[in-house]
Amino acid sequence: MLTKYDDFVCHQIASTFDHPVTSDRSWCEKLWLTAHDPSGKLVIDTGYGYHPNRNVIDGHGGVTIDGKTQYYTLFSRELRPQIDEVKVGPLSYEVLEGMRRTRWIMEENEYGVSFDVEFTARMAAHEEIPQFGRQMGRVVNDIRRFAQQGRVKGWVKVEGQTYELTEDTFWAQRDHSWGIRPTMLMGVQEVGVQPPPEIGRGFLLQWCDMQFEDWGMLYHLWEDHEGKARFLSGAVVYPVGDPREELPVVKVEHDFDFYPGSRRWKSGKVTCTAADGSKKEVTLRPLTVYYLRTGGYFGYKEWFQGKWMGPFWKDGGKLDISDPKTADELYGINDVVCEYRCGNQVGYGIIEFWIAGEYPRYGF
Repeated sequence: MLTKYDDFVCHQIASTFDHPVTSDRSWCEKLWLTAHDPSGKLVIDTGYGYHPNRNVIDGHGGVTIDGKTQYYTLFSRELRPQIDEVKVGPLSYEVLEGMRRTRWIMEENEYGVSFDVEFTARMAAHEEIPQFGRQMGRVVNDIRRFAQQGRVKGWVKVEGQTYELTEDTFWAQRDHSWGIRPTMLMGVQEVGVQPPPEIGRGFLLQWCDMQFEDWGMLYHLWEDHEGKARFLSGAVVYPVGDPREELPVVKVEHDFDFYPGSRRWKSGKVTCTAADGSKKEVTLRPLTVYYLRTGGYFGYKEWFQGKWMGPFWKDGGKLDISDPKTADELYGINDVVCEYRCGNQVGYGIIEFWIAGEYPRYGF
């Protein structure tokens, strides 16, 4: 089946773009964007999952206001024959200029939240180290990802009130990933196959994205329950057009404090060591959070990203996230909007921070 992508000179296999090289049902392609003002008053969070071997495309979009209310929407549809448009229900995505500008839209709908946002890159994109892993002889992890920092402009409407977004006041970050992901993390387990082994006694995940005026830094860290790094990829990046090459991050040290009886953190400090031996010490102050569980990350209301929901499905609502009980119930991989301080410089961005199972260093 031909699609509009087949007209571009970018084929990688002797086939058309309507399917990937593998038939593994875990193969997917994902897009994500978070945008926010420096106060944390308003956060937009949206993303898509393209699952060609499941014949599914899904997406989520939402907004948090004043750290009190989170509006969320979920949409899923049958992928084919509308395979060459990133569009599901009122959500759509468009590349305006490769590695520079993208557009993220949610048209008006019955859930009371909509937006039209254009992302413009400020920092050069960072390509992560590939993730690859096998379990019981089968490839369960084979992922490529890049992330990029920038600003946005446009508007957001929430229950009839419109907020204007300008590039001088709204910071943003996005990523794009593709490949095979562990089905146990997606929440979609195939029937009639040997279940995967337990992840282990526990682990810590940090996916951190910080943007300053003339530089940025990103890192992706997995540690086991003993605090040993099992995966680390990161870099100090510079503005688009800057002749300096990115500087790899080779070590991350961290120290976080938590709310009593909770795995949600309330303050933190990280020290990142670069390949040239230089260090950047950064303090983190959380401003607000968008809970990604409502986007189907690890499941929400019995829906998981990539799950077949029929020809078309939708859901949405709003939550009181100022309630600690609700916040703890939604705990998982969440986009925590932060103020970052490095010396006398102040920057903004997000961190996704998750501890599962045992992690004795922080008392879990």
